[in-house]
Amino acid sequence: MSNKTKIPPAPLTCYDNLEGTLSYTWSLLARGVKDRKSAFHTPTVATNGADNTPQLRTVVLRGCDVEQQRLRFHTDKRSAKVLELGKNPTAAIHCYDASLKVQLRLGVELKLIDGSGFDEAWTATRPMSRECYQVTTSPGSTIDNPYDALFDSDATQNGKINFAPIAAEVKTIEWLYLAAKGHRRAYFDLTQTPVIMKWLVP
Repeated sequence: MSNKTKIPPAPLTCYDNLEGTLSYTWSLLARGVKDRKSAFHTPTVATNGADNTPQLRTVVLRGCDVEQQRLRFHTDKRSAKVLELGKNPTAAIHCYDASLKVQLRLGVELKLIDGSGFDEAWTATRPMSRECYQVTTSPGSTIDNPYDALFDSDATQNGKINFAPIAAEVKTIEWLYLAAKGHRRAYFDLTQTPVIMKWLVP
């Protein structure tokens, strides 16, 4: 008798199917755009800092285009992350939903959105969100006290001149599902046609 123990099947059928897993992954990301309570609404983005150290930030997921394999979030164009992506657009995105026991690690390429894409993203923002871009000094600037951060809607065109929508083109996805009956881990390379799909040891 073999001493090797076979991992029992995971509880949901899509977790035994690579195509179903990829489809489910995109549905989680799409839901994260609309559902503020979803753990995928606020993923962590990792970029390479100016000093070549990893820089992690939580962002709000604002768009998910499954067909184009692209996500979108917004930032201030004066922020350090904009400078960082200009030097090295390669980045990573991490999401984890404790209730679903699902972790996503995405390899992405970041790009500033301009033209009609910029206009569409700006039009979709709420007045409360636009206030974030009306601060007169760059994010991360040193101030003597918290009240020195001044906001001016007129000088910033209601925040529009500082608004920077960023597209994250998803290149790879590593998916992990934790289950008492057996974990599942998979890898997807979206740069290939057809998409390369692999099961990995959890």
